[in-house]
Amino acid sequence: MKYFDLHCDTPYECYEKRQDFWQNRLAVSGRQGAAFTAWRQVFAVWIRDDAPQPFALYQNVLRDFKEKVKARPPVLTPLFAVEGGAVLETDIDRLYQLKADGVCALTLTWNGQNRLAGGAQTDAGLTDFGRQVIHKLNELIIACDLSHLNEKSFFGAIEAAEYPIATHSCCRALCDHPRNLTDEQLRLIGEKKGLIGLCFYPVFLGGDPLDMMYRHVVHLCELGLEDRIALGSDFDGADMHESLNKLEKVPALYRALSEKGLSEKLLKKVFWQNAKNYFDKRLFVI
Repeated sequence: MKYFDLHCDTPYECYEKRQDFWQNRLAVSGRQGAAFTAWRQVFAVWIRDDAPQPFALYQNVLRDFKEKVKARPPVLTPLFAVEGGAVLETDIDRLYQLKADGVCALTLTWNGQNRLAGGAQTDAGLTDFGRQVIHKLNELIIACDLSHLNEKSFFGAIEAAEYPIATHSCCRALCDHPRNLTDEQLRLIGEKKGLIGLCFYPVFLGGDPLDMMYRHVVHLCELGLEDRIALGSDFDGADMHESLNKLEKVPALYRALSEKGLSEKLLKKVFWQNAKNYFDKRLFVI
């Protein structure tokens, strides 16, 4: 099967825990991914909102991981993102370096507040600097990742963003968690032809992953967003249920969704085609 994942935190974990990529104790490894016929993975460099020397940390983690990911299966096309706009500190021109490094998406915040916006655990809105950053993201054709934002910041950001995505969030109508997105938010992403990457974290799904992933996919289809659904596992960034806690278990998710009645055509969109279309046609990174 083909698999496109919009978000995992494997680079930071490899760096912090001194793990290799090909074979490791993490949720994602090259050896596991070799079983796919095609695999595109967005590897995010996690930068918390209050990280000291965040740009230096980003450079160290990315440099370390790019070296390690050289040992990868031929089926893997690695893409890179940054989870945390704090990486910029006060220098918007750092976005040029992110672009040169191959970064295709920037998550504006983590859960707290930084100079750009407010995350899900705060009440702060999008700042003037944050709006300037989004305009620069538009210019550089880097996706503006809306996951982790609170509602106030979300609505300010999506108004300005030309390439909005939510790399790892779920539907609040099914699980009332501040990290999840309301139907209005989901529709706005759809109107701008963005992507919603469903996260595997049980706390956001609202229960058993194999059952709740089915319900979240169906809900998005009911909203008319069949072509906007993708996957954003958050592997190596959250504590997962045993049924879906490693990359090697993704094919079992595919089979479970098929057995619950989702069509092959829809599953191919969710697991591969929608994300491939977005990145190939809008972000031009492949």
